Amino acid sequence: LSEEPAATPSDAEAEEIVAPVKCRGKRKPLPANLPRVEVIHDLPDHELTCACGACKQVIGEETSEQLEIIPMQVRVIRHIRKTYACKVCEAAPVTADKPAQLIEKSLASPSVLAMLLTTKYADGIPLYRFEKMLSRHGIDIPRQTLARWVIQSGELLQPLLNLMRDKLLEYPVLHCDETRLQVLHEPGRDPCAQSWMWVQSGGPPNRPVILFDYTASRAQEVPLRLLDGYRGYLMTDDYAGYNAVAAQEGIERLACWAHARRKFVDAQKVQPKGKTGRADMALNLINKLYGIERDLKDTDDSERLAARQQRSQPLLDQLK
Repeated sequence: LSEEPAATPSDAEAEEIVAPVKCRGKRKPLPANLPRVEVIHDLPDHELTCACGACKQVIGEETSEQLEIIPMQVRVIRHIRKTYACKVCEAAPVTADKPAQLIEKSLASPSVLAMLLTTKYADGIPLYRFEKMLSRHGIDIPRQTLARWVIQSGELLQPLLNLMRDKLLEYPVLHCDETRLQVLHEPGRDPCAQSWMWVQSGGPPNRPVILFDYTASRAQEVPLRLLDGYRGYLMTDDYAGYNAVAAQEGIERLACWAHARRKFVDAQKVQPKGKTGRADMALNLINKLYGIERDLKDTDDSERLAARQQRSQPLLDQLK
């Protein structure tokens, strides 16, 4: 074996071996509205005295922030109702009234129902997972009970839903679309049967209203019922089920560019390779329309209308 020392890489080679350090982007500050808890870190007593014998003085401080999350706190509210009786006469005892409950004779307080609905519908957490979350705190509430609470909460929120629908139908622009939904264990229906969720969106731009309605049918009677009394612009796809409601007086149906664009994309795929056809021309014009809308995203209504008349209308004429 050779006794010569192993060759060492040059400085340039060594620099190449070191992995480049990625620059981290600027971190956003934590929201100012969050409560702050100050934790003071001071020098130990033996470091407060200088080597010369004098006491050190505070001349400044360094501050850093760290996010803290307090885990879910679970407690039991005991409602104690005092009962009074007169010891002089034989009048019947009187018990203090209990505050009205959202669900009478239920373990669920308003805070439990609020968290249940938030985790299910805003966070997309199924009931069986919420059941496990409670079990970690030693609380045994079966998902059947949780499901019943969800249904009862929906019934309690019906007045709010009615107000939202009124506001939806008042505004002169409404979007409607339906999407397939499969429901398991639905009474009287095959588990493979297709159901539908009808989504309606509208209302003022600063306070949008979005409503979901479940049906087992996709028939045109559904949008006729959901949009009964509506007058204004109705944005849908080309599904024929909207034809009846769109034919009503006072409703102007708007088509969707995203759906129309798909057909040109399909046509583009079957064009001969290397050839430019009408599908490419149409997609180019539609993309220009989308670009105009991106430019107008932060403008007000009057500016957007003027820009559409000046820039978008010629593109639409050319596309037609």
